[in-house]
Amino acid sequence: MRLAAWALFLFASTVNAQDGLSRCADIQDRDARLACYDAQAKAEPPEEERFPYLNRSWKLGPNDAGARRLADILTYRPNYILGHYTSRPNLEPRSPSTGRAPLTDVNHGEIKIQGSFKTELISRSAFEDVGVARAAGILGFDSARLWFAYTQAMAWQAFNHGESRPIRETDYEPELILTLGRSNPGNGFKLLNLGFSHQSNGLDALEHRGWSRLYAQGGWDWNRFSVLARVWQVVHESDDDNPNIRRFEGSGDVVARYETTRGYVTSALARHNVSSGRGFLQLDWATPVARAFGGLKFHAQVSTGYGETLLDYNHRQWTAGLGISFGD
Repeated sequence: MRLAAWALFLFASTVNAQDGLSRCADIQDRDARLACYDAQAKAEPPEEERFPYLNRSWKLGPNDAGARRLADILTYRPNYILGHYTSRPNLEPRSPSTGRAPLTDVNHGEIKIQGSFKTELISRSAFEDVGVARAAGILGFDSARLWFAYTQAMAWQAFNHGESRPIRETDYEPELILTLGRSNPGNGFKLLNLGFSHQSNGLDALEHRGWSRLYAQGGWDWNRFSVLARVWQVVHESDDDNPNIRRFEGSGDVVARYETTRGYVTSALARHNVSSGRGFLQLDWATPVARAFGGLKFHAQVSTGYGETLLDYNHRQWTAGLGISFGD
């Protein structure tokens, strides 16, 4: 009896999950049936291991082919509220085009808030209907989606009583992203994002900053480690208020992310301009979802370099923040 059970165990481990479960249900012998189910459980890893982070966050899996509604909102970049400290407040924001804009009083401490989402404009199935997916297949991809993404970040001088707690800056960044993806589970190259981004802070003439970019971004997964690497080209004359922004922000960035088996997430954002030697590094760390606190997570962040905000694109400082975040 045990020999038969082990034979079925080895056989079941070679078949796919759906066929295997049906086969197990048809086995009359109780011990052999249990052994077959055990084999299926061991052969079928959890979804987060079969389809790592990029598959899940960009809906690249085989079960994500259906159309999504515009109201189906997904998180894009981290969403958080942090108590934020800077080593060197930017008291005189400056630019070659606008000159200096002295600020009367800026505290070292403020509240940093970021909200970010994306939603699907043209679905994977719609692209398949018009043949775009077939064209993507020639390049080695098996899906295509068009996303609209929006990120808004705010620096609020909440502790600045003397200046009536002003909002120092708000950065707005809408994006259009065409995602060419591979639905295969496991490790390796997963996606190519082709995007257009416009970022501005909407301030008056002396403090206004903005630019538009076209970019290409590749994504790779290795088990619980993910990398997104992006290069961009600044749209001509879109950076008139800050024409030297590329000296500080560079021509691309890299985001690396690692998630432990217990759900702790560590990520790093890095930019660097080789010719000028200037750059930026930001590290984020978040706990697993705390269900007792309504799904929120504890979040810590540190950064150093140029470009903490758009207004600070050419201002060097180090910062530290602690607070809560939500979403993936």
